[in-house]
Amino acid sequence: MDHPHRSGSRKHLTIAAVLALAGALAACDLDAVSGTGNGADAGVFYALGDDHRLYRWDPGAGAEEGVDPVLDLSGVWEEEGDVGTVYRASLSVDPTGRHAAWVAGSTPAASLKFGDLETGEITTAVEYPVDHACIDPVWLPDGSAVLAHRASVWGDVADTGDAIPFPVTTWGATEWHSPDAGQLPTTVELGPKGCRLRWYTAEDGSAQALYHDLELSELYRIDANGQVLETIPVSSLQGAAPLTIGLVNVDPAGRYACVVEDYATDGATKGGFTIRAESGTRVVDLASGEAIGPDEAGCTTLHEDGFVSRSDSDVAFIDYDGNSQWSTELPGPIVESPLLYFIPDGP
Repeated sequence: MDHPHRSGSRKHLTIAAVLALAGALAACDLDAVSGTGNGADAGVFYALGDDHRLYRWDPGAGAEEGVDPVLDLSGVWEEEGDVGTVYRASLSVDPTGRHAAWVAGSTPAASLKFGDLETGEITTAVEYPVDHACIDPVWLPDGSAVLAHRASVWGDVADTGDAIPFPVTTWGATEWHSPDAGQLPTTVELGPKGCRLRWYTAEDGSAQALYHDLELSELYRIDANGQVLETIPVSSLQGAAPLTIGLVNVDPAGRYACVVEDYATDGATKGGFTIRAESGTRVVDLASGEAIGPDEAGCTTLHEDGFVSRSDSDVAFIDYDGNSQWSTELPGPIVESPLLYFIPDGP
């Protein structure tokens, strides 16, 4: 799989250009998934090791081969607060496999970080306060920028008397940050408050997104300005119980969603509390409201032709008709990773 490299001569992008780039996915078949019975030549996985490194794994290289560390993230654990929980909840790999983004630390001194998956270089995008719990930094479909939620999420130390104040529930503005161009103009004004915003590319090539309300009872479909285009009651979806649903991912066209029904038992692969669900329990067709695939399939990332399903040490790719296309065993260094990102090979 070819991974584009960063160019030092890139010109500063405007946010209009960044959003326009999302339409490139309509012309580039980044999500056509092929591969043999064990996923060879289908794409690569990114996952966390217990040694606090982010690994890239090529299934075609074998169960224990082709596992390469691409980012050393041990420094995250030197930050203050419950950094493990925050880091897992905020880490994401962009859909093109060029960069990762995450929050380092869980105090007012925390920061949004970018990591180059080819060079291993780590840079600071912006110092907080940025809300990482409700609207975690999320990538545009072309991997050009993330949308972060700028809010006064921390209380005043003088008021609480604590060394680290408790987060407060304040709704604020959103900001675009690009690993190539830095901070970009704000364009998205979210009306209804909500969480777990996930971008996709609409039929006309524009960027749209899906997120759920604070009561976990409705899904909102919005355009790049934040205008609500559609409201989908969670009660209308099979396999998605109201009041316990969490949105994990959406496919590149915005038709299918990976949801989780219970954070306590299914939200975290390794158990324990998680700020947001790290994997889902069902894939739902938002056009029909029907659940896709086997009851116990689970889901992590969604793609044009199907979704990645994980069960213990095995991972499979299931198409949207519910048929398994290939399956393979995860290698030792990432078999217990709480996060699993799949990047399909290009044409």
